[in-house]
Amino acid sequence: MYEAEQTEVEILKDLREHYPGVLEVVYESESTYCVYADDDTLWRMYDELANFFQTVEFNAGDQERRYLRIVLKGDLDNI
Repeated sequence: MYEAEQTEVEILKDLREHYPGVLEVVYESESTYCVYADDDTLWRMYDELANFFQTVEFNAGDQERRYLRIVLKGDLDNI
């Protein structure tokens, strides 16, 4: 398993512990991830974790999978 896959698996495991509605996490770059989940889970994540996001994009089209594309802030040592 290469590093990005390991990162996705670790993040998915961690997120599912706190947000059981998380379905998938896709690693895009060192600080950018797409988190797929139902609307309620995504909104809860946004409300609770927004301080850690540099930017966030919420996708909620009628026939599209729901996700947050998250760009994390650079300094996350205090999480």
